Amino acid sequence: MKKKYCVIGLGDLGKSIAITLSETGAEVIAIDKNMEEVEEIKDKVTMPVRLDSTDKRALKNEGIDKVDAAIVAIGPDDFESTILTSVLLLEIGVKKVIARAASSLQLNILTKLGVHQVVVPDVQIARQIVALVSSEEIIDSIPLGDDYSIIYVKVPKIFVGKSLLELDLRIRYNINLITIKRKYPTDSRDEGSEKFVERIYGVPTASTTLEPDDILIVLGRDKDIKKIID
Repeated sequence: MKKKYCVIGLGDLGKSIAITLSETGAEVIAIDKNMEEVEEIKDKVTMPVRLDSTDKRALKNEGIDKVDAAIVAIGPDDFESTILTSVLLLEIGVKKVIARAASSLQLNILTKLGVHQVVVPDVQIARQIVALVSSEEIIDSIPLGDDYSIIYVKVPKIFVGKSLLELDLRIRYNINLITIKRKYPTDSRDEGSEKFVERIYGVPTASTTLEPDDILIVLGRDKDIKKIID
């Protein structure tokens, strides 16, 4: 059975969320009070709807109380509508309400109102950018909240040639290795030189030995991950 979601607020963030959810095969109701925003997304979601999300009856008439989750992505300049919409979604019994906040104060308010999950996109983006520019060893960063991140990092030189059993990352560094991106040779050759392609290694075991071009995908607190980079 397909998952059914509702995205309220079709600015850049909301539009991106709605389209991405739709691409996963889910049913997506995309809502905005601005008809221009609704028209722009109408061919990319299941049900584009123009309505005022602070109208409880209108939400129920569109079946929003039956969705698996509702994402409130209203812009940061209209926090009042975010509050009212979030409260109404909780009142009509939406299973999971996720709302956008623009500051720690807004996050605290929405959390106290009972919103199931609150995200602060600007803070997450800022952390990601800082991680990327602070070390040449970091390839990518996915902030998870509470100072936890998933980091794509070039294998430290001192790790090369050692097995995961020897390194014991969880005990020594308090981080978990999710998997490894590794270069594998391909059959194609260009002017005699061997070509390589990056692939996910799979599930590493204690006997897995790290190679010079490996990229480690690790999960942990930022301060702990920093220990293997410095």
